[in-house]
Amino acid sequence: MTAAGHNTQLSEGDRQKLFAYHVRKEIAEETRRREAAAAKSVNRKIAKASDPTFTGQKFDHYVKAHFGEDDQKPVDRLKSDRENLEWLGLIPETSGGDLLAQADRVDNEGMIRAKGYKAGLLNAERVSGYDAGSVDDKLWLEAYDDGHDEYEADIPDILARINEAADQEAPPSDPDV
Repeated sequence: MTAAGHNTQLSEGDRQKLFAYHVRKEIAEETRRREAAAAKSVNRKIAKASDPTFTGQKFDHYVKAHFGEDDQKPVDRLKSDRENLEWLGLIPETSGGDLLAQADRVDNEGMIRAKGYKAGLLNAERVSGYDAGSVDDKLWLEAYDDGHDEYEADIPDILARINEAADQEAPPSDPDV
């Protein structure tokens, strides 16, 4: 369907039907958005019940960083937050204003591994973004497989332990089984 120009002559009835056509799409999208928001809320409540440190802010921060196109922005935000906490006297001052002065720096290999591992945990597409067959590509794919395999192997047990703890009447699991 082509867009009607401002000088298209439509009857009032046709205008109303055309508006309804577009409103139907808006309502469908809003319904999907609300359903997604409700599912997100339920997921966060379940996650927080299993670990109180899994807050909405933690999810929001992770997802925003996950979808961010500039890896430097979250680092800059962390530096600013750290500076605020230093000024408030809540954490010790970082020597020389260096964000990572008190910790070992992550080298390029470590960053590649971390990104691959995260992608594997999240079951993202198994494509590194590095030149196929390169050392970086192989490193990323290896870390992806580690993350994916660990998730698949460990998550059923983790969820079972959480469910068992939540169900006060459930008999304790036998670790030898």
